[in-house]
Amino acid sequence: MGPVLGAGHDDQPLLFLTTHDGSMVGRWDIGTGENVWRDGDGVSCCNDGVLVRLPDGNMSLAIATEDDIEWWDALTGQHRPEMTWDGWTIWALTVGAMPDGRPVVFGAGQNGAVYRWNGSDGQLLGASQEKDEPCSMTAVASVPVPGGAGLIVSGDEVGRIWRWDPMSGDQVGKPIMAHASQVRIIESLPLVGEPLFASSDQEGVLRRWSALTGAPVGPPIETGTEVYALTSVRVGRWGTLFSAGADEIVRAWDAYTGEPIDFSVPGVVASALTQPDGTALLATGTAQGSVIVRECGFDIS
Repeated sequence: MGPVLGAGHDDQPLLFLTTHDGSMVGRWDIGTGENVWRDGDGVSCCNDGVLVRLPDGNMSLAIATEDDIEWWDALTGQHRPEMTWDGWTIWALTVGAMPDGRPVVFGAGQNGAVYRWNGSDGQLLGASQEKDEPCSMTAVASVPVPGGAGLIVSGDEVGRIWRWDPMSGDQVGKPIMAHASQVRIIESLPLVGEPLFASSDQEGVLRRWSALTGAPVGPPIETGTEVYALTSVRVGRWGTLFSAGADEIVRAWDAYTGEPIDFSVPGVVASALTQPDGTALLATGTAQGSVIVRECGFDIS
């Protein structure tokens, strides 16, 4: 089970679960553990999923499958087939916002392009230019930048990281020669000072980067295992980065110093959410198929 945590417009936490094979998509009540809605019709697979907060107070759930992008009303579970996009395979999704607040969904395409869709109706807004050589984009993240629409950051199968203007789709700067193997995951870090993001390769090496300059930040973090998921939150005044991977342990680091935090719980996938009171929720999925939601309020000062 892959958990996806998000906050409703009333800041109440919402939990969604997907299966990697695409056989189930659903929402669960965090407080009671009861199923709120469940779509068992199945899709071809689930490469990634994101929650989209809409200006009218509703929410959408977008799932990247082997064949297309599928949409649901996140609150009611109504499938939205009229919003389906059936272009290239999309390996990863992220959500950003235009300066006027409109939500935009971005996707890392198998053909090497980064796509962007209107988060309200699923319409394709455009895509970055495909590369001359075939090279799949395998990871993507939206990094907030003060006073602007932020940056979109993507990683490819040969270890490079690319930065993009979210409105025009134009490339920003030169690609970063980031890793010696495929970029598996990119995660935006909580905006505390300089806008930063983290990336992981196939060997489980985590690196942190400046979104504005593309420069590395601090030394690499050796997790010692293949990483399946990265998620980050602000816990109190601090940014915290969690990783989950093949050794079935979820670990934590200070997002800005790279120092490990004395924290570990079972899990192969994870999703985190900052709460209004300064604590964070961490949802972890185990190899046995169970999902546990914990409240994290540790002090890393």
